[in-house]
Amino acid sequence: MSFWRRWFGVGEVYASPETQLAAPASHGLAQFFQHLAARIHPNVLDLGRVWHSTVTLLTAAGCKVYTEDAFATLADAWQKQSPDAAAYLEENLRYAAESFDGILAWDLFDYLPEGLLSPAAERLRVLLKPKGVLLALFHNALPITAGVMQYRLVTPQSFACIASALPLLPQRVLHNRAILRLFAGFSSSHTFVRRDNLREVLFVK
Repeated sequence: MSFWRRWFGVGEVYASPETQLAAPASHGLAQFFQHLAARIHPNVLDLGRVWHSTVTLLTAAGCKVYTEDAFATLADAWQKQSPDAAAYLEENLRYAAESFDGILAWDLFDYLPEGLLSPAAERLRVLLKPKGVLLALFHNALPITAGVMQYRLVTPQSFACIASALPLLPQRVLHNRAILRLFAGFSSSHTFVRRDNLREVLFVK
C-alpha cells in the first residue's frame, strides 16, 4: 500500500459527537511514542482508517506514516467468502520484511477468523524492524453492541473510539494466555488494563 494512501476527502471520516467516545489516557500509546522517539525517522504502519489527527501527530513526531485499512479489507473478504489466510495475506500487508519501527493494529485480532490469527501475527512480526513495537487492543468481553470501533489519535497519550458501519463481528475474546501464545515470537510485551472493556498490549520484537 502506498504512503498516505488515503488522505482527507478520500479516507477521512468525521464522526458526530454521538458516535465518538471520550479519550481516556492510554499508557500503551504513550510507550509506543516513547519507543518511536528513540529511533531515527521511524516508519509507522496504521492498520485502521485514515484520520487527519493521527497522521498529524505521527508526522509531528518525525514519523513517516503508511496506512492500510485492514478492517475494511477484512470486511470485504468476509462479504465474498470466509477469508483464506494465504490468499488474504497475499493481497494485503504486502511490505518488505523489517519495513516498520511501529505498527498500530488496534483491535484487529478480535475480528480475524481463526485461521488468520497466527499467520497475521507472524506477518506483522516480520514487518517490524528489530526492537520495533506493535500496539494491539483486546476486548475483555464481547461488545454489547454490534459494529466495529475505529480509532484515531487525539494526543500521543490518548485515542478516541468512533463507531463504524463495517459489517464485522468480533470472533472471540482472547485472554492473556492465548495472546501470549499468539505473539510468542516477540521478545517482550507489556499489558495495560483500561476502564472501557479494553486491554492494551505493547509487543516488542
